[in-house]
Amino acid sequence: MKKLLLLASIIIQQSTTNYCKSQSFNPQLGSMLQDTLNTYVAAITNIKGMSAAVYLPGQGIWQGTAGVSYTGQPITSDMEFGIASNTKLFVSAAMLILEENHILSLDDSLSDWLPSYPNINPNITIRQLLNHTSGVQDPIFLSPWMDTIMANPTRVFTPTEVLTWVGTPLFAPGVSWSYSNVNYILAGMVAESATGMHISQIIRDSILTPLNLDSTFYDVEEPEFGTIAHRWYNTIDYNDTSRVGLNTAGGSAGSLFSNSGDMIKWYHAIMNGQLLSPASFAELTTFVPTGGAYTYGLGLENQTWFGHNTYAHGGSTWGYKSRMVYDPCMGAVVCGLVNSWPSGMDGIAILLYRVLVNHVPGCPGTITGTSSVCRGQTVTYTTTPIVHATTYVWTLPNGAIGTSNTNSITVTYGGAAVSGDITVRGNNQFGVGNVTTLPIIMNNVDVSTTTGNATIIANSAIGTYQWLDCNNGNSFIPGETNQLFTPFANGNFAVIITVNGCTDTSACVNFIGVGIADLTTEGLTISPNPFTSQTTIRFVKEQNNTTIKIVDVLGNEIKTLHISGKQCTIEKGEMSKGIYFIQIIEKGKSVMNKKIIVQE
Repeated sequence: MKKLLLLASIIIQQSTTNYCKSQSFNPQLGSMLQDTLNTYVAAITNIKGMSAAVYLPGQGIWQGTAGVSYTGQPITSDMEFGIASNTKLFVSAAMLILEENHILSLDDSLSDWLPSYPNINPNITIRQLLNHTSGVQDPIFLSPWMDTIMANPTRVFTPTEVLTWVGTPLFAPGVSWSYSNVNYILAGMVAESATGMHISQIIRDSILTPLNLDSTFYDVEEPEFGTIAHRWYNTIDYNDTSRVGLNTAGGSAGSLFSNSGDMIKWYHAIMNGQLLSPASFAELTTFVPTGGAYTYGLGLENQTWFGHNTYAHGGSTWGYKSRMVYDPCMGAVVCGLVNSWPSGMDGIAILLYRVLVNHVPGCPGTITGTSSVCRGQTVTYTTTPIVHATTYVWTLPNGAIGTSNTNSITVTYGGAAVSGDITVRGNNQFGVGNVTTLPIIMNNVDVSTTTGNATIIANSAIGTYQWLDCNNGNSFIPGETNQLFTPFANGNFAVIITVNGCTDTSACVNFIGVGIADLTTEGLTISPNPFTSQTTIRFVKEQNNTTIKIVDVLGNEIKTLHISGKQCTIEKGEMSKGIYFIQIIEKGKSVMNKKIIVQE
């Protein structure tokens, strides 16, 4: 199993892009975000310090900080915070990766992987754990268990011990919804039972390492690294108090630490297909009602803010709070981390998101216009007006020509144009917004030909054909509309080919046939050739009961004649249009073969 995970990791790592390094975040927008952060951190007195980050497509990452870790030490952007329940999305993604590798199924029941526990229905499925429809109680942060954890900060609480705190189920599995940290503790236990590995190692192998999230770790199970922001609980600095009791009790429900840069990269990666298959992402974002302002997927909330649909999650633990917001349409990610609990930091993260909604070019619509095109074709493309956009930025496939700074562009596909994407995004004084894409398929017409002894063949096996007489102004040759063309005389010929609505013309081919002109060698002539009704064979010498056979190109005998004298006439009769061969037979042996062509 571990090999499967490592293989998946390699694949993911190869597809991961450094999407922020080559981009430049708009300084005016960055200044507005920093001003917002400074203003509200100062206004909300229960926030000790905050680290925030924003990602925007086409602009990259902005990071800002405000407040302090402790007196005399400002928060820095590399500092790590407990992300609490934002751990749940990592766990859900890890479980989906195990499902992709056929280790388990989200439809598996607890009884498939775990023994029975009091007040835990064995028929609960993994999916019901991850979307909180299991009905399992959540006593961890309630008295008396909260007091037990606080009183034993260095004690290691095992998952089995925590399960003994669980009371009577709230409802039957799948009947309703209730948030429970115990759901994710159980999910971590299932993962370990299925793999023999702790959930922290699965997250490390399948997510953190391949996505280069090198400032994220699973507390207690993994060594602490980096700079940890001091944690404040009810205005008291708990930095010198062990986190072992807290984060072993919470376990896979909330024990990850990270910084704002890693969290931005994490959300961007999982939301943009760098980690999960499309089927797994569809499971992740299948939301169930909660009875509140949001619906819930697998470690992910779905909520509307400022008229925009968002994917989000929060996290709270003793000393830390976190809030993530992702706008699928704008492609924007917002992260807020604070080192104090309780605090009103969630509102600041939402206010940072509001800055984006109110100023950055908004959600782009689809691009309308023909997507299947031909070289030489001119097409006009349009997108609906983008909110806040003052200009538009278009990109075109190689070889396509067109410029515009409006929501419409006229594109000409030159002779070297190739398949690719047309994209457009809005632009204003705060930079560019998200991009929308229209894939363009260039229909290439193969206009090469191959010349044989008697025919010219268009190499394109699909399409329609019209052969041309290059010696007569490229005029159409009536009736010559097949892939194979039998010239009526020596000369220059070309073909017009149409494929998927695209038309192109081959180069003119010089054709010199064998036996097509009147033959005056080897003792005979054939004239006319080609012919429509009859042709005459004339011999130089008198013939004495010479046999003449006419065969088609497949060798089938069509006619047999006997001649005494110097000439004979061949009637077309039932012979259809095409190439035939005359065989002169003397004393039972073929002594001469000549080609004739029958026209309609």
